[in-house]
Amino acid sequence: MPNPFDILPSNLFNIFTTQGFASLQRHYMAILIRIYSLAEFNRFGLARETVLAEIMDYIKEADAESEVKADMVNQTSPEPDSSSLAGSKPEQSYAGYIIRRLADSGWIEREQHADYSETIILPDYAFILLEALRSIQEQKPREFKGQLYAAHQLITSATTHKDFSPTLAVSQTYENIRQVVRGLNELNQNIRRYVERATKQIKVADLLRLQFDDYTQTLGPAYHALKTSDHVSRYRRDIINQIHAWLVDDDWLDHTAEELAAQSRLSPAQAEHEITQSLLFIAHQLEGLDPLIADIDARHAQYLRTSFRQVRYKLGNADGSFKDTLVSLAKGLSALCDERLDELPEEAPGLGQVPVRVPDLKSFYTPPQRRAPFTPDSVVVPVLPPEEFAALHALTMQDVTQAFSPEKVNRKVLGFFNGHKRLPVTKLPVRDDLHWLTTIIAYAHHPEVSYGLEVSEGEPVRVGQYKVVPFDLIKL
Repeated sequence: MPNPFDILPSNLFNIFTTQGFASLQRHYMAILIRIYSLAEFNRFGLARETVLAEIMDYIKEADAESEVKADMVNQTSPEPDSSSLAGSKPEQSYAGYIIRRLADSGWIEREQHADYSETIILPDYAFILLEALRSIQEQKPREFKGQLYAAHQLITSATTHKDFSPTLAVSQTYENIRQVVRGLNELNQNIRRYVERATKQIKVADLLRLQFDDYTQTLGPAYHALKTSDHVSRYRRDIINQIHAWLVDDDWLDHTAEELAAQSRLSPAQAEHEITQSLLFIAHQLEGLDPLIADIDARHAQYLRTSFRQVRYKLGNADGSFKDTLVSLAKGLSALCDERLDELPEEAPGLGQVPVRVPDLKSFYTPPQRRAPFTPDSVVVPVLPPEEFAALHALTMQDVTQAFSPEKVNRKVLGFFNGHKRLPVTKLPVRDDLHWLTTIIAYAHHPEVSYGLEVSEGEPVRVGQYKVVPFDLIKL
């Protein structure tokens, strides 16, 4: 296997090694995660103007103009004249500089089109790295719910249904078991960090916040489900028994190896070895979960003992015991008496008493009463003024033009013809995608596209859940 640093660009992480500007590293990280959020579900890449606006918005929110300008000066020349740059670099220049740095380091790629417009795209490795960084940022607890159940259902379906793919059952079961074991190992190793944090906390409030807010999210309901509804013992024996039966069934192994070889570039012998290794991995990991879960329970109990011992110690030591609190209060009261103050100061807290509640009519059981029927208010749609309607229309059209343009639609449709001059609607690859189909029809009469639309005779054609008049796309 090659080393990842032999595949990644050599200067990929150079933007995080800014000397003298420690906070600039976090700015680059936040901007990259923002760009990734925009590009995650974008189909055609990001327009340069959209990325510029997002970076400018972040620079303004984070108040990072001075740091970005200092980095610009540091990168452009070895001995810059900072006075010549004062006040001459607007936010758009800072955003453009950040885009150039990200492109030079390899985090983004810039694609220029024939009309001189530019699209920002993320390489494949950037998607993987930024997804991992965003997971670290969100700090979500790992979910185990349903993964063992899904593995059990896959194995059962492959046994009871002849049409179910055994290759799919083995590969998906392997992935589910791998995620469960990996998550449990991660949880087991991270509980130690909470034990160390519990011993270093000083204030009782911080200890309680760590116990009831932070640590509860780490174990959480997902781990509780793994110990109850999704317990290992409910599904493990059925999965292991079926795997052992498959391992000694030569006909099943040959059939599954042939299916895997047809779906991949492996030979039948390599495919059989791959399937055998996956089955052995599943059985071995499931059989070895008991010591791991027991270790997690022991670490969990150790953390609870440590945290509660720390709370009791902080509440009962010389700085926070109830006895010393009373002594300090008595000393304060005696000092007030020495000053001949018969009443407490105005800023002193008043005496608190617990009110005594006397039973009344509402203290006893009252039968439920029927509620009055719910009558909703009428919905009144306000009438927009013409100038507000025009402004909203302009903003909507701007968003639409960023998502779709005649060039993008024309390039998409021309790829469907495949050398033919006429393409009926029944042959369109996106005929079930109503969003794309309506866009293709709407742009068919645009002067900048190289195709047209001609209605043909015949019965209506079903497109998804709708029926449309049959038509042909003609290449101009």
